[in-house]
Order: sequence, then C-alpha cells, then structure tokens
Amino acid sequence: MDSTAAAPFLYPAASEAALKNQYVGRKLSDIPTPAAVIDRAVARKNCDQMLKATRTLGVGFRPHVKTHKLLYGLPLPPSQAQRLGHLGKQLGVGSIGVLIDHPQQLQALKTLRLVAGFPAHIFIKIDTGYHRAGVDINASLLKDIVATISTDSEPSGNGVLKGFYSHAGHSYGGDSEEAALELLTKEIERSKTAATDSIGNRFGGRQFILSVGATPTATSVQNLFERNLTSAENPNLQEQLQSLEQMITQVKRTHTIELHAGVYTLLDLQQLATRARPHIEFTELGLSVLAEVASIYPDREPPEVLIAAGSLALGREPCKSYSGWGRVADWGIPAHYEGGHSGWIVNRVSQEHGILRKESPQKHSSVPDVQIGQK
Repeated sequence: MDSTAAAPFLYPAASEAALKNQYVGRKLSDIPTPAAVIDRAVARKNCDQMLKATRTLGVGFRPHVKTHKLLYGLPLPPSQAQRLGHLGKQLGVGSIGVLIDHPQQLQALKTLRLVAGFPAHIFIKIDTGYHRAGVDINASLLKDIVATISTDSEPSGNGVLKGFYSHAGHSYGGDSEEAALELLTKEIERSKTAATDSIGNRFGGRQFILSVGATPTATSVQNLFERNLTSAENPNLQEQLQSLEQMITQVKRTHTIELHAGVYTLLDLQQLATRARPHIEFTELGLSVLAEVASIYPDREPPEVLIAAGSLALGREPCKSYSGWGRVADWGIPAHYEGGHSGWIVNRVSQEHGILRKESPQKHSSVPDVQIGQK
C-alpha cells in the first residue's frame, strides 16, 4: 500500500431528509444498534431549569456543546492553531476562544490570527482543586501568563484576554447538595483571587469573566428556586445557599460570573449519585444507549450476557454508586430491582463488547428470559 496516497476526506454529514427517512416513524426495536436514544422532553426540561437558575442568579451560562462561540476544550496545543484558524475563518470574527495555562502556548496565537483573520479570545485556565489542567492560582507562572498577554499578545493583535476559566471536575465525587454548593462558592472565590492577584494594575480596570463550574456544581444552584426551606428544615443547605449568594453579589462588583456545564442537558447515573441537583430522579436522565444481545452464557458462574456495545458506545467512566460500567434500564427485561433498572450491570467492557452480569449474582443465579437479538 502506498503510504503517500492521500487519505479520503471524511464522509459528509447526512442530510436532514435522509435522517428523517431513516428514522422517523420507526420503532426503537427496529433501529440499528448501538444507538444513543435521547428523550427530547427530558432534555428540554433540564435545559430550561438550568437557564432559569442562572437567570435567577444574574450570571452568564456557557453550555459545553458545539455552538457558534467555540472555546477549545483544553490548553492550546500549537499543532491545533492552524486548524482552529480555518474554523474561525468560517465562523466569523470573535468565534474562537482558547484556554492558556502556560506562556509558551501564547506563541501559537499568531498562526491562529493569520489564518482566521482576527485575534482569539483568551481564557486563562486556572486550577482551583481538580489538578487536571490549569495553572495554580498561587503560582508565579500565572503572573507570567498575564504579563505576556498584556505586553505581547494584545499589543500584537494576536489575542484578547477575556477571563479566567476553572473546571470543578472533582465535584463529581460529591454526594449532597450542600457539598456541591460549598465547592462552587470556593471555586468562585479562588477564581476571583487568581484574577485580582495576577492582573494588578494591568488592562486599565477592564472587567473580566470568571467562568466556573461543572454539572454537579452548576446544577446545584437550582436549589435557590426549587426549594422553599426554612433554616430549621435544613440549616446546612440554607447556610450554603446564603454563602453562595453573598459571594456572587460580592464578586459581581468587579467581575462577570459565568457558569459552565455539559452533562446537565441529559444527566446520567453519575449525576444521580452526586445528589447535587434537588429532587433528581432516574426519570430525569435523558440519554440511554440501545444495545443488542449478541450471545448468552448460562453455564458461566455467574451467568453472563454479551451485548454488542463496548467502551466505544458506552464510554469508560466509572460511577461510585455501582460497580461496573453501566446499568441496564428496565426495558425489554423483566424487572427485579427498583429504581428504573433491571438488576443487570455492564460488568466489564472492551472496545466493542459488553458483558452483562447481575449486580447481586447470589440473588439471581439463572439467566431470565433473554433472547439473542433482543434490544
């Protein structure tokens, strides 16, 4: 095979008419699998609740989905500058934002600007506790980034500092509304400290965006309008709500606050486990993956079922509320457990294989009426 041959271009997206012809009017049991199934009514409700909460607080909101205002999702690798520039050229002025957590990354902004025809928006990625990406808020490196932007990136027209960006990914380990609210309050406070200490007298008193959150912390603000609590009913929650409101009021005097989240639209079992959002139930999860039974192994100990859906279809993020890599919803299999699932879990996965096993094998030693080809 000639390794120098040009690779074919990506297949074009299907037209709306073709998709309607393929799926509209068909039963779920008849569509090809694995398939992501979205409950549109649930997703719309979740979106409405999130927007209502941010409007009540008087803060901005940045959904983690593909929009006309693209923020590249990790600190800028230099090799991606040209690609982002071409995308910006198509989307228009002001459409591209980048995360920066080291001064050397700023050098790539010239390439991006030359291709796109306009400067990128810069958000300094700060680490407020997650330790995945971002510069420590107390590190001298943060001031170096700010200094380079103010003396080089902005004067040369390669970028414009818009704000500071933090992601509280560690909030996924929480288990209560109070914990999520406390973490959000601390994240806002630390972001303000980072901005104030690093900016100093630069940029002429310009107001910057503090973009904070993750789905658990962002959705926790819904407690502000979905609960009607007195201090006697839940004093800890009431205290955390008051602390958050006070912090937001204080910070908004000098900065613009923006919440960001992604999973809030559909939610998942991980979000259910965090209990950050008030009254969250299994019925509020808007996404499931439809999979087909490929084989059955009744003689294994315990019995197992093979589905044609592995890590590519299901992902590989564990959840603290159950073992394995997913739960089988109570659809098409007799229910033995409460809580919207059948008692089967995805015990292990490889790329395209999923192995189902009972969550409590000792209680269910035989395979129920499962058929090959069942979905």
